[in-house]
Amino acid sequence: MSEPSRSEENIFSEFAKVVLGSQFDDFRKLAVSAQTNLLKLIQGEVEDISFQGRNLVKDDLQIKEIEIQTDQISVDPLSILLGKIRLNESIDSHIHLVLTEDNLNQNMNSEYVLGFLKPIDLNVEGEINSLELQPPFAIKLLDGNKMRFTGNVTIRSTKDTQKLAFTSVVSPRTPTQPIRMETFCCTPDDGQSIPFMIALLQWMNSLVSQPFVEFGGIAFQVTNFVIQNKELVTDIEIHATQIPDL
Repeated sequence: MSEPSRSEENIFSEFAKVVLGSQFDDFRKLAVSAQTNLLKLIQGEVEDISFQGRNLVKDDLQIKEIEIQTDQISVDPLSILLGKIRLNESIDSHIHLVLTEDNLNQNMNSEYVLGFLKPIDLNVEGEINSLELQPPFAIKLLDGNKMRFTGNVTIRSTKDTQKLAFTSVVSPRTPTQPIRMETFCCTPDDGQSIPFMIALLQWMNSLVSQPFVEFGGIAFQVTNFVIQNKELVTDIEIHATQIPDL
C-alpha cells in the first residue's frame, strides 16, 4: 500500500474517531481503522472499517467492550462533516459485544430501552390478553450459561386486570440449541391458566424463531451468546439501512 493511501486512511480514521468520540459522554478506549483513498473519501466510500471501544457511556447506556467490523460502507460525505452519518447504501456488519451484569441492569432500566417496550397481545382461546412489562427489571447472570430475569407485568383482559411480579430463568441460544425458558413463576401465585401459558410460550417461540429481529430500524441476528465470569459475551450480525443517532 502506498504512503499517500496510508496517510489518507490515517486522516479518515482520526477524523472518524473524533466524530464518534463526541457522541459519547465517556470512554476509556476508542479506535477506528479504515481502508480507503482520497477519491473514495470524496465520494464517501470506505472499503473496510473497524471500530473498537471500551467502557463506553452514553446517557444512561453502558458497554464494557464493543468491536464492529464492516466490509464496505458508503455514506453521505456532507453528513460526516455535520456529525450525523447517513448511509447511501445499506451495510452488513459483525458486532462483538461484552456487557457486565451491572451494564445489563443499567441498560435494561434506561429510558432508551424502556422507550421500545410495547404491550404484548396474546390470543388466549379467542380472547386478547394484553401484557405490559413494568420496570424496575433485574438481570442475574448464572452458571451453566443461564440468566434470570425479574420484573413486573400488568395483564389486561376483558374480565379483569392483574399486576404480577415474575421471575424467569432462560437458557440463551447457542450454535447447537435454541433459546429455552427453564422456569417462569409469578407472585402472588394465584395461578395462570394453561391456555395463557401456552399462548405466552407460542409468542416466545415465534419471536426467537425469526432469522432476524428488527430493532430501532436495524435487522440483527445473534450468532453467539455466552455467559462467563458474570459477563455476557455475544456476536451479532446486522443489516442496517441507516446508522441510528447516538
